[in-house]
Amino acid sequence: MRRITPFLAFLCVLCALGGCASMPDSGSVREAGKGGAKDQGPEQQVRVFAVPPKPGEDPDGLVAGFLEAVTSDEPDYATARAYLTPEAGNKWVPGREIVVLDSIHRTADPAGDDKSYLVSVTGTRVGTVDARNAYEPEETQNAQYRATFRLRMVADNQWRITDLPDGLILTKAEFHRIYRSVNTYWFASAMPVGRDKLVPDPVYLRSRVGLATALVQQLLDGPTEWLAPVVDTAFPAGTRLAQRTIAIEDNRTARVQLDAAARRTPPKGCDRMAAQLLYTLRQVSGIDTVSIVGGDSPMCSLSQDDAAQYDPIQSKSGSPMGYFIGKGNVVNIVPSPGGLPPVLPGPFGDGTFKLDQIAASRDPFQRRIAGVESTGRRLIVGDVDGHEAKDWLDSGSLSSPTWDGRGVLWVLDRTQGAERVLALSEDDRKQITVVSVAVQNIEASRITGIRLSPDGTRAALIVDNGKALRLGRVERHVTGGQVSMTIAATRSVVPSLVEVKAVSWNGPDRLAVLGKEDQGALQPQIVDIDGGSSVSIASVNGMLHIAAPDGPDQPLLADSSEDNIYRLGQGNNWTKVYSGTYPVYPG
Repeated sequence: MRRITPFLAFLCVLCALGGCASMPDSGSVREAGKGGAKDQGPEQQVRVFAVPPKPGEDPDGLVAGFLEAVTSDEPDYATARAYLTPEAGNKWVPGREIVVLDSIHRTADPAGDDKSYLVSVTGTRVGTVDARNAYEPEETQNAQYRATFRLRMVADNQWRITDLPDGLILTKAEFHRIYRSVNTYWFASAMPVGRDKLVPDPVYLRSRVGLATALVQQLLDGPTEWLAPVVDTAFPAGTRLAQRTIAIEDNRTARVQLDAAARRTPPKGCDRMAAQLLYTLRQVSGIDTVSIVGGDSPMCSLSQDDAAQYDPIQSKSGSPMGYFIGKGNVVNIVPSPGGLPPVLPGPFGDGTFKLDQIAASRDPFQRRIAGVESTGRRLIVGDVDGHEAKDWLDSGSLSSPTWDGRGVLWVLDRTQGAERVLALSEDDRKQITVVSVAVQNIEASRITGIRLSPDGTRAALIVDNGKALRLGRVERHVTGGQVSMTIAATRSVVPSLVEVKAVSWNGPDRLAVLGKEDQGALQPQIVDIDGGSSVSIASVNGMLHIAAPDGPDQPLLADSSEDNIYRLGQGNNWTKVYSGTYPVYPG
């Protein structure tokens, strides 16, 4: 397991003081709430029990009691159903959705006779969790929600609810107390041969009701609707759990018993199933191996070391990873033995090119730099060791270069009247292919920044002159040997921001965002990709860019309008380390 860093420890304290959710419990900032192999506690915590209706409760009090009862740890909501008539209890579907409100207000009114009442529940909608447990923040500011509960008097002059909306209505505080943000893991579609990567799919599950089992069931049910078009699963269709309990053995092995459908997996498919299970389960249990039983027969066992080939973050240990621009040249953030950061050898460091934007590739075995010349016309790609550098593109106004984890280089062409999102790749013959990428419902002229996720399945977009941050999935199609790509189904990540200055991927399931809310100051924060949780961190005067690592144990970097490079250290303090601009990690 990854060690806990000093910076991580600070963020844990910060979250405890601020009341936020999904905080890190191991590893780097990117793993906040999603990599907690040491966190085995949710199912061992004190249970919260619901209180049944009080005799003689008035309509308003009855609805209040019902709304409180659904926050208990009962998996079947038996006590909450006691507030309903039997007919309403049979029809009510609590898993349909969760409406998250900033606070809940109730208004009770007679419904025309002395045996009927209407109670309105209102509030400002913060977000919604759908039937597949995926969270989506509310994009409309101050969006008002109203639900009506109808009550009537039944036997013994007791009020009961006869009609109510399906799903749950929770305050934001209740939601984060009851539910935990976790990932299920899937294989990225259309990956190059031998480069399979797991993709995190964030969901919210009840934290104290069989979390490990619920996670496996979520995995077997398939990915969330939004992510499904760009990922695959190793589980044969129809595979289910044969036993509802996931056994964690003394040797840190999770024993997962699946039904006979699991045996339909093709050769090597069992290891892929085990990899999905291992990365999913290790968030909530201290395991490093998964053993699968299909039907009545053992199928395979996979250790964490063996599953590392599928890790969403594949970095070469010991490689210097961070770079910045110093006087137009590319400089390695890691100091040389003499204490100064080394300028890259070759044309990126000898003054041949004058760059003002750069991106480092994510491939640990073919480390390359892409740079946009200060004129904005040329996109140049070269090896970090200086052996080769050549033009990949010459156009009108290029910006925001970024690499995905598939060896594809993305860039914005901001040429006025001909704006495009471009994806460039190099084949074995050193030929460059340029694909113009369609963006659903967003004109390319509105996009001023782009960053690709490590697995290449998601694109973070800064749009509308830096007024909003949106996340889209990257769909790839091959027709007649021609590749086409679309950034589809974009959605807001942090709707409350009115300005977005910069964004960087912090691993596969987090973003580092530099932005500000209405009437607020420019502030960096670490944000879940579903927008469900965020943690603000310290700022630097005049901050322009922020760079976050994919891997653990590396600090956030930033620059400022004074051409200084800063590193975030212990105590949430930024320290000036060099003079320069545009710091980047691979991505």
